[in-house]
Amino acid sequence: MTTTRRPPRARFQLPPSIIAPVVAVVVLFSAYLATAAPDLTFWDATELVTAARTLGIPHPPGTPLWVLIAHVVSNLFSNTGPARAVTMVSVLASALVGGVGASMLGRWIGSRGAVVGAVVAGTMTTVWSNATETEVYALSLLCSALMLAAGEYAGRPGVSDHACRRARALIVFMAAIAVPLHLSVLVALPAALVFAWSGPRVRRLDVIGWGALALLGVSAVAVLPLLYAAGPELASGHPDSLRALVAVLRREQYQVAGLLPRMAPLWLQLANVFEWADWQVAFGVHPFPTPSVPRTLLTLSFVWLAAIGLRTVWRYEARVGRAMLVLLLSGTMGVACWLNMRAGPTFGGSFIPAGAAHEARERDYFFVLGFWSWGLLAGAGLAAIAAAFSKRLPAPIAALPLLLGAVPLVANRSVMDRTREPIAMMPRAYARLLLDAVPQRGVLLAAGDNDTFPLWYLQQVEDYRSDVTVVTVPLLGAAWYRESLAKRRLLPPEAVRSWPGLEATLRSVMIHATEDGRDVRVSTLLARPDRDRIDRTQGWALQGLVYAPSASTARGAITLDAPALARAREQVPRSVLAPIPAGADPAVAQMQSLLRCTQVRRIDDPLLVSSCNAP
Repeated sequence: MTTTRRPPRARFQLPPSIIAPVVAVVVLFSAYLATAAPDLTFWDATELVTAARTLGIPHPPGTPLWVLIAHVVSNLFSNTGPARAVTMVSVLASALVGGVGASMLGRWIGSRGAVVGAVVAGTMTTVWSNATETEVYALSLLCSALMLAAGEYAGRPGVSDHACRRARALIVFMAAIAVPLHLSVLVALPAALVFAWSGPRVRRLDVIGWGALALLGVSAVAVLPLLYAAGPELASGHPDSLRALVAVLRREQYQVAGLLPRMAPLWLQLANVFEWADWQVAFGVHPFPTPSVPRTLLTLSFVWLAAIGLRTVWRYEARVGRAMLVLLLSGTMGVACWLNMRAGPTFGGSFIPAGAAHEARERDYFFVLGFWSWGLLAGAGLAAIAAAFSKRLPAPIAALPLLLGAVPLVANRSVMDRTREPIAMMPRAYARLLLDAVPQRGVLLAAGDNDTFPLWYLQQVEDYRSDVTVVTVPLLGAAWYRESLAKRRLLPPEAVRSWPGLEATLRSVMIHATEDGRDVRVSTLLARPDRDRIDRTQGWALQGLVYAPSASTARGAITLDAPALARAREQVPRSVLAPIPAGADPAVAQMQSLLRCTQVRRIDDPLLVSSCNAP
């Protein structure tokens, strides 16, 4: 009796070059997903969520390509809720960045070191923070990584001329889409050019093709006037003409600093980068802006590892070493020189004059590409140490240095967790309570991002209290914004054509709202001088999260509206007043401080001055 032998089943097996990127993507995606914001966050994030869900136009430069991509991709995760769905764009993009980084590292140092380097880079605090909320920087970082990968491929020895030219064309295209996506993509361009420098000579046909690709990439800015024509409620800049479109793209409504004069001494701007660098590796060890011995020692250790990693990749191929050095310098010192920022809110001390202006928030996110490249090189350094040990020690022991690549993952995990309370619920709770503090059809004068953007989200995405008109005081200087208020009968046409000054504009809003029978309330976040400019003939009554005009109170003085405060106290969930975990965004503490205004019971309560902007 004879038996026939069945042919062996074909087994699916990933190519070796794909294993490291896949592992890196899975590890990082899992870490990001577990710590991503379940709902809203503060600053630009809620405005961007609103733009993505409604196809609106966020603040200049408008980021139209990001809006389109976020709108499409977030629809794939719509069952998670509007805010979480858009955050998933950042989660997915940041995880893919790790895959691209591992793909490049795998060729230089091997698969194990590639995974370690990608995980180290992806768990630096700034990279991790951008990955777990709605922001443009995660998608921008992915485009930068793809540009670098194209450059690295174009300059490889042995790559055909045809393949090199295609990769160079991709670099041009990725650089062009920086205009409709975000200009931070261009930080990677110098390193990409160093990667791709070797290869065939540039032909005239190449230049023509690059020009066509550049026009194609930049053409996405045409989406802005198309979005505006659809009539979204969120339509920053009103790009209804070529002049207005250019103004949005150039961010003309802001006072963008040039290279000179310096907004702070150059040495201080560079030192500020080192402060943010000290937060990257192990912020959870000491989750405060000030340095500490254990955290700073870990930071310096990873600087040393990055130096070893740079030497390792340089020895592998000088072209790679030069490009990574350029990337590290461009993403840190180069960005600091180009942006010319004021000192960060926690930096400067006695080195700058008392009362000198600081940035409104920490700007470490501008340096995300530099910190990411640092992580890649530190992983390469660990791989080099493990390789050296393997010549003298058994393989399991020699691989132990690679475990140090988990330091940022372990040390930063707790402080990067946006699911912690009261962090997770604070933006929504504050926004709802602030809207509820305004009477029907009322007008709320807001101080800036954090008492405006979450409210816009609730009104435009969830249709909650859309009867309230939010007037953002810092935007009043922009003609397009005054035009939108004029359409709501809160300003006269002449206030649109010429800027009458802040006090006259605020007074005009107050008069027109009163004439229209609309109650005015002022956010407690608005500074006292601006509140006094609204109406210098009467005082103000604290009602919790807002002040109401009080004709019976002396000019500029404060009184307490006891019944309104009692109602406000009942509405505030006790959970949002719970202790805030260390390392949380300072905006959370600021909003919690404002929520404590509802707890004021006496006119001599210190909270009035410390939290509620009272005299």
